[in-house]
Amino acid sequence: MGEIVLNPIGRVSSPRKDMEDDFWGGIESTIQLDEQQFDELSIKGIEDFSHIEVVFYMHRVPKEKVNLGARHPRNQKKWPQVGVFSQRAKARPNFIGVSRCQLIKVEKLTLTVKSLDAIDGTPVLDIKPYMREFGPIGDVVQPDWSKEVMKWYFIEKEV
Repeated sequence: MGEIVLNPIGRVSSPRKDMEDDFWGGIESTIQLDEQQFDELSIKGIEDFSHIEVVFYMHRVPKEKVNLGARHPRNQKKWPQVGVFSQRAKARPNFIGVSRCQLIKVEKLTLTVKSLDAIDGTPVLDIKPYMREFGPIGDVVQPDWSKEVMKWYFIEKEV
């Protein structure tokens, strides 16, 4: 396969500075689009959507952490070993994250969002409006361990 080159369209500004799991539910972040590449026409109409999908590059994951085979999610032996493509681990071959988040506000080229699980400084590769029609068709089936992994992920952390 040939080389693919992606250029960030913007960056995330978030109160979360470290790559931690869980408690992303109450986090408000902003996505600042690159003013050299875009103007306000690039996001015209996005304020009409309640949610967006954000594709981003997990820039702070160390390359040596990537496991292309199977591992226990979050390195917890209580959960079964599953392949890298059977979990949503940060340490992925291309370091690409995808998240759906609530769109709170749009001001010029700044999008304020809630529950985006990307840390401060994360390069954003793409933004798409979330539409129900692109959601799952049919019933969603997932193993019990995955429900346990995600139990606290989008919960607001009590201070």
